[in-house]
Amino acid sequence: MARRFQHLFWLAAVAAVAMAWQAVSVAAERDAPSTDAFRAMLEADWTAQEKRRGRSPQEPTAIRDALSSAERLLDYLQQMPDGPDLQGQADLLNRLRAEVKHVDSLDDGQRLSLYRRIRTVGRDLALETPLLAGKPLVFLKRRRFISQMLHEYLGYYYDYDDVAGGGVYVLEEPGRSLAVRDLIRGRLPRGNYTTLALSYDARTVYFAFGKRAPGKPDYDSAGRRCFHVYAVNADGRNLRQLTTGANDDFDPCPLPDGGVAFLSTRRGGFGRCHNPWEPLPAYTLHRMDATGGNVRTLSFHETNEWHPSVLADGRIVYIRWDYVDRSAANFHGLWVTHPDGTNPAILFGNYTMRINACYQPKAIPGSRRIVFVAGAHHAAVGGSLVVVDPARVRLDRESGEDDFDAVEVLTPEVCFPEASGWPASYFHSPWPLSEECYLVSFSFEPLPGMGPKVKDDTATGLYYFDRFGNLELLYREAGISSMYPIPLASRKVPPVLPSTRAGKGDAKWDRAISPQGPEGCSAEKTPVPFSEPSLGDQGELVLSDVTTSLDPLPKGRPIRRLRIFQVLPKTETHVANRPRIGYANAESARMLLGTVPVEADGSAHFRVPARKPIYFQAVDETGRAVQSMRSVTYLQPGERRGCVGCHEPPKTTPGRKAPLALCRPPSPITPGPDGTKPFGYPRLVQPVLDRHCVRCHDGTKGPDKSPPVLTGEPSGTFTRSYEGLKPFVRWYEWGGKTIRPITTRPGEMGADASPLARILDDPTHAKHVTLPVEDRRRIYVWLDGNAPFYGTYDRASQIAQRNGEAVAPPAVQ
Repeated sequence: MARRFQHLFWLAAVAAVAMAWQAVSVAAERDAPSTDAFRAMLEADWTAQEKRRGRSPQEPTAIRDALSSAERLLDYLQQMPDGPDLQGQADLLNRLRAEVKHVDSLDDGQRLSLYRRIRTVGRDLALETPLLAGKPLVFLKRRRFISQMLHEYLGYYYDYDDVAGGGVYVLEEPGRSLAVRDLIRGRLPRGNYTTLALSYDARTVYFAFGKRAPGKPDYDSAGRRCFHVYAVNADGRNLRQLTTGANDDFDPCPLPDGGVAFLSTRRGGFGRCHNPWEPLPAYTLHRMDATGGNVRTLSFHETNEWHPSVLADGRIVYIRWDYVDRSAANFHGLWVTHPDGTNPAILFGNYTMRINACYQPKAIPGSRRIVFVAGAHHAAVGGSLVVVDPARVRLDRESGEDDFDAVEVLTPEVCFPEASGWPASYFHSPWPLSEECYLVSFSFEPLPGMGPKVKDDTATGLYYFDRFGNLELLYREAGISSMYPIPLASRKVPPVLPSTRAGKGDAKWDRAISPQGPEGCSAEKTPVPFSEPSLGDQGELVLSDVTTSLDPLPKGRPIRRLRIFQVLPKTETHVANRPRIGYANAESARMLLGTVPVEADGSAHFRVPARKPIYFQAVDETGRAVQSMRSVTYLQPGERRGCVGCHEPPKTTPGRKAPLALCRPPSPITPGPDGTKPFGYPRLVQPVLDRHCVRCHDGTKGPDKSPPVLTGEPSGTFTRSYEGLKPFVRWYEWGGKTIRPITTRPGEMGADASPLARILDDPTHAKHVTLPVEDRRRIYVWLDGNAPFYGTYDRASQIAQRNGEAVAPPAVQ
């Protein structure tokens, strides 16, 4: 009963706040709100903050906490060089501190008055912060299509549900007035706004806008509208559209070299696990010139990415949905890349399920740390505020998962959405002013989305937030979200990183190819000069030592080759398991490009096709994979890159000895067996079964006959043998049948984990059949390749594959 009463009290408080905001919003439409209305809005917001903590402003603990937050902020500001004169606020806090000592003897009215006076001083201090004071804020008003974060940036869904509204505004005096300046002023038609950015000189505002279409057009219709990137001068002049076409373009990110990174569906392909009603194309990282020309794909990842921004060192940090043989609802980690698309690398979050998604990362000024929103997959973007220190990122030696010593949760009262529940309130679009102070958007209402079953958008306002406990409303309008607060002030431009495509590679490459001591290649084997002929449409890789690994590789299984797989983005349809690829749920089609040798010292040197999502497996002398990636990488044309080992700990550097693989030209890729490019079980595996197994496993009865049936006759989507082998095969996937959900341990790949491989070695079975080495390796590569049946998505090609015909890979690669 008490909990129900508390919940009703909370709802009443939120309703009161909404009424106060509505009143101020109406007043703002007529003229500037009165001082009394503005004050009432702030007091209602303070009350809602306390109710969010399960208490009222009159409670002594609320009063003491408010005083502590104000005092801590005062101490912080007083330590700033050239900070403001805060003697008046300091004197006020001293007098208020004396009153707080006797707070238990005060009545409710006196306590409420004391609380409000303390909050007033704390608010004055927040607005005096030099990082905020005197700086207008540019921000977005926007409405969202509510389902999950994948839908937020695709214009089709806003037509589908007839959602419109928003704009780009400047808040002239943050926290002191609700007066705003409209930068668009009716120059764009009915539509939606999303994702805001500001140039380093504060002269250009970038955003995405999607015009609304009449009616509800089909996804494939000519009438489907998309988001496109726009720019406008900070004074409202020179509104221009930078991107066009039938692709969604959003999330603009100004780059130090003057270009603009953004997300786009131009890469092609769909997600793999969606419902029939939700066509969700994959959007990945792109870039263009500041005028919109010279658009180029930076990321060839096969599923979605989000929220690029630039770190202090000039790299782009962004979010990748890492979904190769893994869960669909996890592993949305922070990645980094150079602005030319070279050297993509995980930063944090790829080996944990404690946070589902790491959204909206921003570098903290004057710090090496990054703030982001810990969010969900099955909800709109929003969640808890978290700070990660890249210098402390590491993987736990025991579990192999992300060690959370590298993170600090700024808002522990907001649970990590989906991973640990659904929060009753949430944060969005943090803009760090310093390690201690932030601008944020915030909602007192639940995070909306498919998972929490909150179908209507829940509006956010703009707030000042700090780690001392202060949260002060700057702007809010009833009925619409205010998001992406950015100070309209110039900021330091990060360094322009040199391209690694035309000259030397990244630091790892330089270390890998440069012996640091007397050891290295012999006189007969000197390192290959770096200035080789152009790579053309290829990239070049050097692996220093495959045995460098977080988990030691099994003893007695030296690595002899690397397999190079290419993941094929989904085409034809977006619907989960339509078509079905194999045993694994919502699986990627793939093909084996081939193998390259690994030298005795564990090194390898080879070239791969550029612009392709690829991954590697370390293979022993029997042809079984010992370790594998469950992610992808890619190289830009002409890119040369070095890596240290096979799933090595972060920040691992090569040894001092020059890799033997650099004592020769790069290895050519040796193609795999027939039926691997793309994968096709009827050409790869069925011939082995026909030669050695069908005579005992043909489905007939007799003294030498036994199940399963291993003939190649069609059986539903697959064949009788493919269905018959399923109980003897293990694979990685999104689902409960996966070998491991988070990490990949050496010695646990498909051939190692599958009973089928052990049956081939069983002495009793060996009396009847002994597989030749090449046939055995065909079975191993199929098991290690996640045991698919098909390697294509279109129906005609799948029919051809089931009939044992060779087919070409999908058009989108």
